[in-house]
Amino acid sequence: MPFEHIIDHRDHLVVVKGTGEGSIDETAHSAQCLLEDKSIGTDYTFMFIVDDIALQPTPEQIWIIASFLDRILSRFSGRMAIVTSKLGLVTAAHLITIAADKMGGRIRVFTSEHQARQWLLGTTLK
Repeated sequence: MPFEHIIDHRDHLVVVKGTGEGSIDETAHSAQCLLEDKSIGTDYTFMFIVDDIALQPTPEQIWIIASFLDRILSRFSGRMAIVTSKLGLVTAAHLITIAADKMGGRIRVFTSEHQARQWLLGTTLK
């Protein structure tokens, strides 16, 4: 499975780890699974780890991915973090964040899981 969903009910955190191709179809399927999963509370936060994804999104694909995140933001009230340390993916992640986070402040890009987790759980980096 290209996207693994790990749900931590204690911390109200969903970690989505991507591996392999990471095509738009696979991304759409992953987003749909998240939207339909009734075990995920509306206050949960999300961490998307994408370093192991092969896809280098085109401008059109950036808009498509942003629309998936926008739908997830509409259903859930928690924050979202995109984690990548690959230069090309960092740029794409920032563009996706700008396009998806219309209200501002709910999605951030991080280069480490530790920093993302701290921000998502509200322990630092306010």
